Amino acid sequence: MTRNRKKKLAIRAEADGGSHARAARLHAAAPKEILTADVQDRLISAFKTEGWPVENDGFPEGGTWTGWLGPVWSMLSRPGWRHSEADPDDPDQYDLTAVPELTFITPKIPINTGEAMVLELPGNTPVADIISKVREELAGARAAKVSKLVNNAECSLCGDRYPATHLLPTTESDRLVLCPFCVFDGDILGSHPLRLAYLIDELTDEDVAAPAGWAAVTALLACAAGPEFRERLEGGGTLRLPLPHWFNPDLVWVWLPPGDLPPALHSLSPGTSLGTLVSAVETAYPDLRDRFRAQVAANLEEDEEDSNGEDERDYLVEQLWPAAICYAVTAATQFRERPGGHSPWHLLGDGFEEGNLADHFYQIGSTLDADSFGSVFTLSIGVPLISEALGFDPNP
Repeated sequence: MTRNRKKKLAIRAEADGGSHARAARLHAAAPKEILTADVQDRLISAFKTEGWPVENDGFPEGGTWTGWLGPVWSMLSRPGWRHSEADPDDPDQYDLTAVPELTFITPKIPINTGEAMVLELPGNTPVADIISKVREELAGARAAKVSKLVNNAECSLCGDRYPATHLLPTTESDRLVLCPFCVFDGDILGSHPLRLAYLIDELTDEDVAAPAGWAAVTALLACAAGPEFRERLEGGGTLRLPLPHWFNPDLVWVWLPPGDLPPALHSLSPGTSLGTLVSAVETAYPDLRDRFRAQVAANLEEDEEDSNGEDERDYLVEQLWPAAICYAVTAATQFRERPGGHSPWHLLGDGFEEGNLADHFYQIGSTLDADSFGSVFTLSIGVPLISEALGFDPNP
């Protein structure tokens, strides 16, 4: 009886041309709309959670959502968006069930240098997969560009060779060009940090292979900056607007060393925000400040035999501590990426001088006393100490 019933049903389905199948399709769920606003929100939130410095306008322009994810430019749009200026979630202009398109480009401003990375992904790709792919492609893009660099110029102070565009004038003279680790040396007079800030932004926005050490210079100036810094920077006579990291050093993008990383940095991307980096380092090594104070005390005891090692002052300048961490990490990055160059740690041994720091601090409106030992000790003692804690050898 059961076999006969199945046979009849099969004959009936063939006779009516598949009406039962058509009915099943009619009862199936309609294609789900995919709103680009939701995709953009998830994307921005995910990269923030991952520790990337993120900027976005919060609204689409010209049919496209734009984001700035560290050194990456992101775009989200509908297929065929080039033919319309409409909101990408306007149902009268687009099929909202069509999967949006994501494009990631580095450097952020590739007009003069060309794209080092162009990554296209469907907008419905899981955010974890998006982050993983962007991390992988970004690391590969930087490594490829670094491997092709031509060192055709010398730092005016240390003589280390770099691509000419990677050395920047730190004074009013264009003839005196420096690497990142000579900016605060005592032999440099007439510093011009307001001009330098814009030159760093221009370089790092346009070149994914720019020296990692420029992030440390940015971090130091941004950490030391006082309440007048924004007004002075915006009044510097340039049409370019200063980027947010100058007023919030947590947003400074820091390139991490290629290859094996210390456990404290394992979870981080090829680069990360300074705020995320500092948190990771201090979580892994909560006694760093105590180590710093012990090292300062030991140095003072060696230098001042009559003091018996007794000095009640705390020489740690907390405001500059993130910059010391940034210098330690970017020194390791440059050492690995530029194995034929000078040791960044050796350059930094005498690379922070009171008078030079004081000049920079005055011009950026800092309230710190650069003439005290605190600022110099925080950097000159803190950087190698942090490097050693992380497992980087500051005495290669």
